[in-house]
Amino acid sequence: MIYLETKRLLFRTHEEEDAADFVRMHTDFEVRRYLGGRAWSLEKAQHRFRSEYLGRPTGTYGLWATILKTEKKYIGCCGLRAAGSEAYLGYFLARPYWGRGFASEAAKAFINVAFDGLNLPRLLADVEQGHGASEHILRKFGFAYFSREEIRNSARVILTYELSRDAWGAVSVLPNH
Repeated sequence: MIYLETKRLLFRTHEEEDAADFVRMHTDFEVRRYLGGRAWSLEKAQHRFRSEYLGRPTGTYGLWATILKTEKKYIGCCGLRAAGSEAYLGYFLARPYWGRGFASEAAKAFINVAFDGLNLPRLLADVEQGHGASEHILRKFGFAYFSREEIRNSARVILTYELSRDAWGAVSVLPNH
């Protein structure tokens, strides 16, 4: 099921043909470095794809397979995650697609879904401290630092950013947004 499209990206449910690229992305240490600190094993990545991603999402919330239209290739997963009454933005891309504006394009699309489609009052996003590229994207779209959580028995620190509907309205009218 196709959920959403942008100029260069298509967001749809995960399909069997995505498995190899999904597994390659989640077994890459550089990709997983800021997503829990370590790459998944081959077995874990295959199992998670089959049990948690294949055929999903089926509704608004979830991480959608992100397809680069020109190549018809799976490049990651992006979307909104529901947590109680809150919604969180998430975008995860394979390393060959970093630095090309795809994360910003996906983030903007799902911010629009949150505010224009779902009429949410605010949107949250988690980022591991030190992940400068993700923090840059969030700040570019008007997200402001909200809170900090130190993960027990690890050196990980998770920062939460917040974007209000009003702040998005002010940022979205600026050129290049």
